[in-house]
Amino acid sequence: MKISLIYIVVLSILLTSCFTGVESTKKITVPEGSTSTAQSAEDAFIESYFERQGCDTWRIGKPFYYTDEKLSLVFRPERPTIPDSVSLKGKIFTYEGRIEESPFGGRKEVVLIFDCEGYKFRYETGKTWDEIRQMKYTPLIPPFIDMDDLNMARSLLKGRTLYIKTQVWYNEKSEVIGGRKLIPVKILDILPGNNLLPVEVWFEDDKGNRAGVFMSLLSSTRSQYITFDRLFSFEDPRLQYEEIQDEAWEQITLGRVKAGMTKDECKLSLGNPNEVKKIPTYSGLREQWIYNSGAYLFFVDGLLTEYRL
Repeated sequence: MKISLIYIVVLSILLTSCFTGVESTKKITVPEGSTSTAQSAEDAFIESYFERQGCDTWRIGKPFYYTDEKLSLVFRPERPTIPDSVSLKGKIFTYEGRIEESPFGGRKEVVLIFDCEGYKFRYETGKTWDEIRQMKYTPLIPPFIDMDDLNMARSLLKGRTLYIKTQVWYNEKSEVIGGRKLIPVKILDILPGNNLLPVEVWFEDDKGNRAGVFMSLLSSTRSQYITFDRLFSFEDPRLQYEEIQDEAWEQITLGRVKAGMTKDECKLSLGNPNEVKKIPTYSGLREQWIYNSGAYLFFVDGLLTEYRL
Protein backbone atom coordinates (compact mmCIF):
# COMPACT_ATOMS: atom_id res chain seq x y z
CA MET A 1 0.00 0.00 0.00
CA LYS A 2 1.21 3.47 -0.76
CA ILE A 3 1.36 4.67 2.81
CA SER A 4 3.24 7.88 2.02
CA LEU A 5 0.45 8.93 -0.34
CA ILE A 6 -2.12 8.26 2.37
CA TYR A 7 -0.19 10.49 4.81
CA ILE A 8 -0.16 13.35 2.29
CA VAL A 9 -3.86 13.03 1.51
CA VAL A 10 -4.86 12.73 5.18
CA LEU A 11 -2.84 15.85 5.97
CA SER A 12 -4.57 17.70 3.15
CA ILE A 13 -7.95 16.61 4.51
CA LEU A 14 -7.07 17.97 7.95
CA LEU A 15 -5.91 21.28 6.49
CA THR A 16 -8.90 21.71 4.17
CA SER A 17 -11.69 19.97 6.05
CA CYS A 18 -13.89 22.99 5.50
CA PHE A 19 -14.09 21.97 1.82
CA THR A 20 -15.41 18.44 2.39
CA GLY A 21 -18.83 19.42 3.64
CA VAL A 22 -18.56 16.85 6.43
CA GLU A 23 -18.54 19.36 9.26
CA SER A 24 -21.67 21.07 8.02
CA THR A 25 -23.80 17.92 8.32
CA LYS A 26 -26.33 18.24 11.13
CA LYS A 27 -25.65 16.42 14.39
CA ILE A 28 -27.69 13.26 14.87
CA THR A 29 -28.88 12.96 18.45
CA VAL A 30 -29.67 9.87 20.46
CA PRO A 31 -33.32 9.01 21.17
CA GLU A 32 -35.27 10.95 23.80
CA GLY A 33 -34.75 9.55 27.27
CA SER A 34 -31.07 8.88 26.73
CA THR A 35 -28.50 10.12 29.21
CA SER A 36 -27.29 12.88 26.90
CA THR A 37 -29.32 14.47 24.11
CA ALA A 38 -26.23 16.33 22.85
CA GLN A 39 -24.34 13.12 22.10
CA SER A 40 -24.68 11.71 18.61
CA ALA A 41 -25.56 8.08 17.99
CA GLU A 42 -22.14 7.64 16.40
CA ASP A 43 -20.34 9.03 19.47
CA ALA A 44 -22.42 6.78 21.72
CA PHE A 45 -21.50 3.78 19.59
CA ILE A 46 -17.76 4.41 19.96
CA GLU A 47 -18.07 5.18 23.66
CA SER A 48 -20.01 1.97 24.28
CA TYR A 49 -17.71 -0.45 22.48
CA PHE A 50 -14.26 1.15 22.22
CA GLU A 51 -13.23 2.46 25.60
CA ARG A 52 -9.64 3.66 25.87
CA GLN A 53 -7.81 1.28 28.23
CA GLY A 54 -4.33 1.21 29.71
CA CYS A 55 -1.86 -1.60 29.12
CA ASP A 56 -2.41 -2.75 32.72
CA THR A 57 -5.67 -4.32 31.46
CA TRP A 58 -4.07 -6.23 28.57
CA ARG A 59 -4.49 -9.99 28.64
CA ILE A 60 -1.67 -12.36 27.80
CA GLY A 61 -1.83 -13.13 24.09
CA LYS A 62 -3.47 -9.84 23.09
CA PRO A 63 -2.73 -9.48 19.33
CA PHE A 64 -1.50 -6.46 17.38
CA TYR A 65 -1.20 -6.15 13.60
CA TYR A 66 2.14 -4.65 12.51
CA THR A 67 2.06 -2.11 9.66
CA ASP A 68 5.76 -1.29 9.02
CA GLU A 69 8.30 -3.20 6.99
CA LYS A 70 11.03 -2.89 9.61
CA LEU A 71 11.18 -3.01 13.39
CA SER A 72 10.33 0.24 15.17
CA LEU A 73 13.04 1.99 17.15
CA VAL A 74 10.86 1.79 20.25
CA PHE A 75 11.54 -1.95 20.46
CA ARG A 76 14.64 -3.71 21.71
CA PRO A 77 14.84 -7.20 20.21
CA GLU A 78 16.07 -10.13 22.25
CA ARG A 79 18.33 -12.66 20.62
CA PRO A 80 17.99 -14.22 18.19
CA THR A 81 16.71 -11.23 16.17
CA ILE A 82 14.61 -11.25 13.01
CA PRO A 83 16.91 -10.82 9.96
CA ASP A 84 16.77 -7.36 8.34
CA SER A 85 15.70 -9.01 5.07
CA VAL A 86 12.42 -10.17 6.62
CA SER A 87 9.44 -7.85 6.26
CA LEU A 88 7.34 -7.40 9.40
CA LYS A 89 4.41 -5.82 7.58
CA GLY A 90 1.24 -7.80 8.23
CA LYS A 91 2.71 -9.93 11.01
CA ILE A 92 1.01 -10.34 14.38
CA PHE A 93 2.73 -9.30 17.61
CA THR A 94 1.27 -10.75 20.81
CA TYR A 95 1.59 -9.39 24.30
CA GLU A 96 3.53 -11.84 26.49
CA GLY A 97 3.42 -9.98 29.79
CA ARG A 98 5.66 -7.62 31.75
CA ILE A 99 8.77 -7.59 33.84
CA GLU A 100 10.06 -4.92 36.23
CA GLU A 101 13.67 -3.80 36.13
CA SER A 102 15.82 -1.27 37.96
CA PRO A 103 18.20 -0.13 35.20
CA PHE A 104 20.25 2.13 37.48
CA GLY A 105 19.56 0.46 40.78
CA GLY A 106 16.68 2.82 41.55
CA ARG A 107 12.96 2.44 41.09
CA LYS A 108 11.52 -0.53 39.26
CA GLU A 109 10.26 0.32 35.80
CA VAL A 110 7.97 -1.84 33.65
CA VAL A 111 9.15 -3.51 30.44
CA LEU A 112 6.45 -4.95 28.19
CA ILE A 113 7.31 -8.14 26.33
CA PHE A 114 5.96 -9.03 22.88
CA ASP A 115 6.32 -12.10 20.66
CA CYS A 116 6.30 -12.31 16.88
CA GLU A 117 6.66 -15.80 15.41
CA GLY A 118 8.93 -16.91 18.22
CA TYR A 119 11.03 -13.72 18.35
CA LYS A 120 10.85 -11.64 21.53
CA PHE A 121 10.79 -7.84 21.75
CA ARG A 122 10.97 -5.47 24.71
CA TYR A 123 9.23 -2.12 25.11
CA GLU A 124 10.62 -0.02 27.96
CA THR A 125 7.85 2.13 29.40
CA GLY A 126 10.03 4.22 31.74
CA LYS A 127 7.19 4.02 34.25
CA THR A 128 6.45 2.05 37.41
CA TRP A 129 3.48 -0.30 37.59
CA ASP A 130 1.64 2.09 39.92
CA GLU A 131 2.17 4.97 37.47
CA ILE A 132 0.85 2.85 34.60
CA ARG A 133 -2.31 1.96 36.50
CA GLN A 134 -2.94 5.51 37.71
CA MET A 135 -2.44 6.99 34.23
CA LYS A 136 -4.21 4.19 32.32
CA TYR A 137 -1.03 4.32 30.29
CA THR A 138 -0.92 2.84 26.79
CA PRO A 139 2.41 2.81 24.93
CA LEU A 140 2.63 4.77 21.69
CA ILE A 141 3.69 2.19 19.11
CA PRO A 142 2.64 3.64 15.71
CA PRO A 143 2.99 0.37 13.72
CA PHE A 144 0.61 -1.45 16.11
CA ILE A 145 -3.08 -1.91 15.31
CA ASP A 146 -5.15 -3.36 18.13
CA MET A 147 -6.74 -6.49 16.67
CA ASP A 148 -9.29 -6.70 19.49
CA ASP A 149 -10.73 -3.32 18.48
CA LEU A 150 -10.53 -4.22 14.79
CA ASN A 151 -12.38 -7.51 15.29
CA MET A 152 -14.99 -5.82 17.47
CA ALA A 153 -15.62 -3.19 14.77
CA ARG A 154 -15.90 -5.94 12.16
CA SER A 155 -18.45 -7.88 14.21
CA LEU A 156 -20.55 -4.75 14.80
CA LEU A 157 -20.40 -3.10 11.37
CA LYS A 158 -19.83 -5.72 8.66
CA GLY A 159 -22.96 -6.13 6.57
CA ARG A 160 -24.65 -2.99 7.89
CA THR A 161 -25.84 -0.09 5.79
CA LEU A 162 -24.43 3.26 6.90
CA TYR A 163 -24.37 6.73 5.33
CA ILE A 164 -20.96 8.06 4.38
CA LYS A 165 -20.12 11.70 5.03
CA THR A 166 -17.01 12.10 2.87
CA GLN A 167 -16.36 11.86 -0.84
CA VAL A 168 -12.63 11.16 -0.32
CA TRP A 169 -12.52 7.44 -1.10
CA TYR A 170 -9.62 5.05 -1.75
CA ASN A 171 -9.25 2.15 -4.15
CA GLU A 172 -7.53 -1.19 -3.45
CA LYS A 173 -4.12 0.42 -4.05
CA SER A 174 -4.86 3.10 -1.44
CA GLU A 175 -5.07 5.72 -4.17
CA VAL A 176 -7.60 8.53 -3.81
CA ILE A 177 -10.62 8.24 -6.07
CA GLY A 178 -13.64 10.48 -6.46
CA GLY A 179 -16.59 9.37 -4.37
CA ARG A 180 -19.96 10.62 -3.17
CA LYS A 181 -21.13 11.65 0.27
CA LEU A 182 -24.36 11.52 2.26
CA ILE A 183 -25.35 8.32 0.45
CA PRO A 184 -25.99 4.76 1.72
CA VAL A 185 -23.11 2.28 1.62
CA LYS A 186 -22.97 -1.36 2.68
CA ILE A 187 -19.99 -2.23 4.90
CA LEU A 188 -18.13 -5.15 3.34
CA ASP A 189 -15.26 -5.51 5.79
CA ILE A 190 -13.11 -3.83 8.43
CA LEU A 191 -9.39 -4.13 7.65
CA PRO A 192 -6.07 -3.01 9.18
CA GLY A 193 -5.17 0.51 8.11
CA ASN A 194 -1.82 2.24 8.56
CA ASN A 195 0.34 3.97 11.17
CA LEU A 196 -1.73 7.14 11.10
CA LEU A 197 -5.26 5.77 10.71
CA PRO A 198 -5.38 2.18 11.92
CA VAL A 199 -8.74 1.09 10.49
CA GLU A 200 -9.84 0.77 6.87
CA VAL A 201 -13.58 0.46 6.22
CA TRP A 202 -14.30 -1.26 2.92
CA PHE A 203 -17.78 -0.67 1.46
CA GLU A 204 -20.01 -0.78 -1.61
CA ASP A 205 -22.27 2.07 -2.69
CA ASP A 206 -25.77 1.88 -4.19
CA LYS A 207 -24.29 1.76 -7.71
CA GLY A 208 -22.00 -1.19 -7.03
CA ASN A 209 -18.80 0.83 -6.67
CA ARG A 210 -16.38 -0.54 -4.06
CA ALA A 211 -13.98 1.64 -2.11
CA GLY A 212 -12.57 2.26 1.35
CA VAL A 213 -11.89 5.03 3.85
CA PHE A 214 -9.31 5.18 6.62
CA MET A 215 -10.15 6.20 10.16
CA SER A 216 -9.42 5.83 13.85
CA LEU A 217 -11.87 4.33 16.32
CA LEU A 218 -10.51 6.58 19.08
CA SER A 219 -9.48 10.22 18.81
CA SER A 220 -5.80 10.97 19.23
CA THR A 221 -3.26 13.63 18.35
CA ARG A 222 -2.29 11.47 15.38
CA SER A 223 -5.76 10.76 14.00
CA GLN A 224 -7.12 14.26 14.67
CA TYR A 225 -10.76 14.23 13.54
CA ILE A 226 -10.71 11.31 11.08
CA THR A 227 -12.92 9.22 13.35
CA PHE A 228 -16.02 7.09 12.85
CA ASP A 229 -18.48 9.85 13.75
CA ARG A 230 -16.88 12.20 11.20
CA LEU A 231 -17.11 9.65 8.38
CA PHE A 232 -20.36 7.76 8.93
CA SER A 233 -23.93 8.23 10.07
CA PHE A 234 -26.43 5.60 11.18
CA GLU A 235 -29.34 7.69 9.92
CA ASP A 236 -30.11 8.91 6.40
CA PRO A 237 -29.00 12.56 6.20
CA ARG A 238 -31.45 13.12 3.35
CA LEU A 239 -34.33 12.94 5.85
CA GLN A 240 -32.97 16.04 7.60
CA TYR A 241 -33.09 18.10 4.40
CA GLU A 242 -36.46 17.27 2.85
CA GLU A 243 -36.75 20.85 1.60
CA ILE A 244 -33.83 20.33 -0.80
CA GLN A 245 -34.85 19.31 -4.31
CA ASP A 246 -33.47 16.05 -5.74
CA GLU A 247 -31.43 17.83 -8.43
CA ALA A 248 -29.65 19.99 -5.83
CA TRP A 249 -29.16 16.99 -3.54
CA GLU A 250 -27.42 15.09 -6.33
CA GLN A 251 -24.97 18.00 -6.71
CA ILE A 252 -24.38 17.97 -2.96
CA THR A 253 -23.52 14.25 -2.91
CA LEU A 254 -20.92 14.91 -5.62
CA GLY A 255 -19.45 17.95 -3.85
CA ARG A 256 -20.54 20.25 -6.63
CA VAL A 257 -22.67 23.37 -6.99
CA LYS A 258 -24.76 24.97 -9.72
CA ALA A 259 -26.40 28.35 -10.21
CA GLY A 260 -29.58 28.79 -8.21
CA MET A 261 -28.50 26.76 -5.19
CA THR A 262 -29.02 28.33 -1.77
CA LYS A 263 -26.30 29.15 0.75
CA ASP A 264 -27.28 26.18 2.90
CA GLU A 265 -27.11 23.84 -0.08
CA CYS A 266 -23.68 25.16 -1.09
CA LYS A 267 -22.44 24.82 2.47
CA LEU A 268 -23.60 21.20 2.55
CA SER A 269 -21.79 20.55 -0.70
CA LEU A 270 -18.51 22.40 -0.14
CA GLY A 271 -18.37 23.10 3.58
CA ASN A 272 -17.95 26.39 5.38
CA PRO A 273 -16.06 29.09 3.46
CA ASN A 274 -12.78 30.39 4.82
CA GLU A 275 -13.76 34.00 4.13
CA VAL A 276 -17.01 35.86 3.43
CA LYS A 277 -17.11 39.28 1.78
CA LYS A 278 -20.09 41.62 1.47
CA ILE A 279 -19.88 43.62 -1.77
CA PRO A 280 -22.27 46.59 -2.30
CA THR A 281 -23.46 47.01 -5.91
CA TYR A 282 -25.97 49.29 -7.67
CA SER A 283 -28.44 46.42 -7.79
CA GLY A 284 -28.00 45.38 -4.16
CA LEU A 285 -25.65 43.52 -1.85
CA ARG A 286 -23.51 40.79 -3.35
CA GLU A 287 -21.87 38.15 -1.16
CA GLN A 288 -18.66 36.30 -1.99
CA TRP A 289 -17.51 33.05 -0.36
CA ILE A 290 -13.82 32.24 -0.64
CA TYR A 291 -12.18 28.86 0.02
CA ASN A 292 -8.54 28.10 0.66
CA SER A 293 -8.58 25.75 -2.33
CA GLY A 294 -9.03 28.74 -4.64
CA ALA A 295 -12.73 28.17 -5.18
CA TYR A 296 -15.16 31.05 -4.77
CA LEU A 297 -18.93 31.55 -4.92
CA PHE A 298 -21.06 34.66 -5.52
CA PHE A 299 -24.59 35.03 -4.09
CA VAL A 300 -27.30 37.56 -4.84
CA ASP A 301 -30.43 37.53 -2.69
CA GLY A 302 -29.22 34.30 -1.11
CA LEU A 303 -28.89 32.35 -4.37
CA LEU A 304 -25.73 31.25 -6.16
CA THR A 305 -25.14 33.27 -9.34
CA GLU A 306 -21.46 32.69 -10.19
CA TYR A 307 -18.77 30.30 -9.01
CA ARG A 308 -15.35 28.80 -9.69
CA LEU A 309 -14.32 25.42 -8.26
